Amino acid sequence: MRILHVVESLAPRYGGPSVACPALCRELVRRGHEVAIYTTNVDGDRLLDVPLGQPIFEKGVEIRYFPGWIQPREYKLSLALWRALREKVKTFDVAHIYSVYGFPTAAATHFCRIHGRPYLLHPHGSLDPYLRRRHQFRKWLYTKLLLQRSFRNASAVLFNSSEEMRLAADWPGLNSPAANGRSAPKKFVAYVGVEDEWFEQANRAACERLMRKFPQLSERRLVVFFGRLNFKKGLDILARAFARVGSAREDVHLVLAGPDSEGYVQKVRGWLKEGGVLEKTTYTGPLAGEDRFALMHAAEVFVLPSYTENFGAAVAEAMACAVPVVISDQVNIWPEVAQAGAGLVVRCDPKETAQALLALLDDPARGKEMGQRGGRLVAEKMTWRKVGEQMVEVYQEMLKSAARVMQAS
Repeated sequence: MRILHVVESLAPRYGGPSVACPALCRELVRRGHEVAIYTTNVDGDRLLDVPLGQPIFEKGVEIRYFPGWIQPREYKLSLALWRALREKVKTFDVAHIYSVYGFPTAAATHFCRIHGRPYLLHPHGSLDPYLRRRHQFRKWLYTKLLLQRSFRNASAVLFNSSEEMRLAADWPGLNSPAANGRSAPKKFVAYVGVEDEWFEQANRAACERLMRKFPQLSERRLVVFFGRLNFKKGLDILARAFARVGSAREDVHLVLAGPDSEGYVQKVRGWLKEGGVLEKTTYTGPLAGEDRFALMHAAEVFVLPSYTENFGAAVAEAMACAVPVVISDQVNIWPEVAQAGAGLVVRCDPKETAQALLALLDDPARGKEMGQRGGRLVAEKMTWRKVGEQMVEVYQEMLKSAARVMQAS
C-alpha cells in the first residue's frame, strides 16, 4: 500500500502525534509499505530549520515539510501544503490524518473526498470533554462548519484507548449521519506503540553522564515526570503532592523532563517554591537520545497526574523500563494499568497523589513487582510491531469498504 500520513507538525515541543506518527510510519515501512508524511515547519512561534517542499527520507519514510504560518498559532495554515495535497492525495491508497481542529486536517480531508481516497481520522485526544471545554464556542462553530462533514465522509476513526473512545462518544461530529450512502465511520482502538529500545538495559556510561550533568540527582530516590510542561499535565497537582512527599522524606528528588510550553515551567517553579520543595526539584528541559533512557531507568517512580491524556506514551515507556507508575484516572490507559497491577491510579487530587507516591517509596518491593508487571503489559500489547500489524489491518479494511461503496454506486 501507499499510505499518506498528514500531521500538523513534527516539532518535538508538541509531543503526541509529532512523535507517534514517524514511529508508526517507520514500522509500516519495515512491513513493506510505501509511506509519506506531509506536515508543516511550524514550531510554536518559530519555524523548523528544514528543507521545504522536497522529500527527505528517514529510515525509508518520505517526509515533506511545507511552509506554515505561525499565526494563528494553533491552526498551522499552509498554502503550500494545500497545493501539495491537491496534487498528490490521488497517488496514495489511504490517508491517515492526525488531530481534528487544524488546517492540515481540513485540507487533507477535503482532497481525499474530491479524489475518492479513503481516510482515517485520528483525534489523538482532541475530542476529550476536558479539551472540548477550552475555547468551547470556537470549537463548536468549527465543528458545524467543517468537522462534521469531515467525519461523515471518513472511512474510520482511530482512538488510542477504549477510554478515549468512550469519552468522545457524545461529541456531535461522531454522531452525524454518514454521507452518500456510506456506512458510519468504523471506530477502532489501537495503542500508541513503544520502541524496542525502551526494553533494553540502560547504558551505564549514559547513566554516569546524566549524573555528572545533574549531580544533585546522585544518591537520590527519583520521582520522574516526563512530558510537555503545559496546562493539561496536572503539574499543579504534582507540585502540591510533592510538597507533601518532600516534607515527609529527605531522600527524594523530583525530576521534570520535557519541553516547556509557553513559559509554563515558571508557574510550576512558583508552586514548588510555595511548597518549600523547589530545591528538591530539577527541571532538565527536553532530553534526547540516551539521556531519556538513562533518566527513566534511574526513576524509582514515574508520575503523571494529567487532567486529560488520550493514551500517555511516557507511561508506557516507563512501564517498559519496569518502573511503577502513579497516574490519574484521566490518563486513558488507567484501566489497563490498574488491571495489570502496574501502578497506582488516583483522582486528580494532590493528597491522593502524594499518598500513592509515598506508598511506593515506602515499599520498594511492591514497586519493583508493579514495575515488572508493567513491563509484561507493554511487551504483550504495546510494541510498535503489534500496533503496526493492527494498523495494516485497519487500512486494508478501509480499502475493502471503499471498494464496496464504489461497487454499490
